Amino acid sequence: MSRDDVIVQVKDLKKYFPVTMGILIQRQVGAVRAVDGVSFDIYQGETLGLVGESGCGKTTAGRTILHLYKPTAGQVIFDGIDLTSLKSEELRHMRRRMQMIFQDPFASLNSRWTISRIIGEPLRVHKIASSSEQIERIQQLLHLVHLNPRFINRYPHEFSGGQRQRIGIARALASNAEFIVCDEPISALDVSIQAQVVNLLEDLQEQLELTYLFIAHDLSMVRHICSRVAVMYLGKIVELASKNELYDHPLHPYTIALLSAVPVPDPSVERQRKRIVLEGDVPSPTDPPPGCYFNTRCPHVMEVCCEEEPLWRDMGGAHFVACHKV
Repeated sequence: MSRDDVIVQVKDLKKYFPVTMGILIQRQVGAVRAVDGVSFDIYQGETLGLVGESGCGKTTAGRTILHLYKPTAGQVIFDGIDLTSLKSEELRHMRRRMQMIFQDPFASLNSRWTISRIIGEPLRVHKIASSSEQIERIQQLLHLVHLNPRFINRYPHEFSGGQRQRIGIARALASNAEFIVCDEPISALDVSIQAQVVNLLEDLQEQLELTYLFIAHDLSMVRHICSRVAVMYLGKIVELASKNELYDHPLHPYTIALLSAVPVPDPSVERQRKRIVLEGDVPSPTDPPPGCYFNTRCPHVMEVCCEEEPLWRDMGGAHFVACHKV
């Protein structure tokens, strides 16, 4: 893929949440570094996977890219336009082209609204179609996500978890979005339903030429659906490569430890594998360690790891890693 194919550029993106003390007069005493200097590109038509432990900042990164959270610093450039420089009205027009599928299909749908109102909300906000045309468009979207168009006047509680997630997908597609952030869209679903939703996302991507940022912690599913994978730890990207390169030749100790936990279907291979168990807990994002953030848990830690932050380097073949050892 060439630089011309880039649809989203994330440059040194940071999102800090203030930590305050006091009751009547509050003062800031620190900050939670949820996203701490993240940079990567997303190419037109690809699915970039973003993986890591719970609490590493994956969801915050996705929401900050879409400006659901205002960035503390850095740039997000979508189709050549710097979103961080836009005023609220200009950003609202850009949001028509960028949408999100949320993790929890039970919490992300308004229980008091009918399906017609939920899916039609983007159409009304962006004034995409007249009232009569909106009904037709909503029915088309329901058909697109394999739901019966006659369900249009039902409420979310009348659907299963998998059906609710399909409604969330239909809502994301309503405004003809080009770029969609999928925030762990299958983690709250039964295993039997997960494959159906993933297959639906793949079919929609091919039909509508969509671009995905797929946030997940299921590494097996990420390898199935994604073309490239970025590994995140404590608010930073530590490794980025194509899926086959990352899974077959991981370089960062954290990536190696993550992949060692992925089960292999072949029992003979599984018995020969060595599981790497990381000691200790993830440091607090309010007080990360100096140098490499992973140095408190890394099995190969060196003196330089505790003093200097590792550089982001291309190891060849668009395989990037931030590690002193490598």
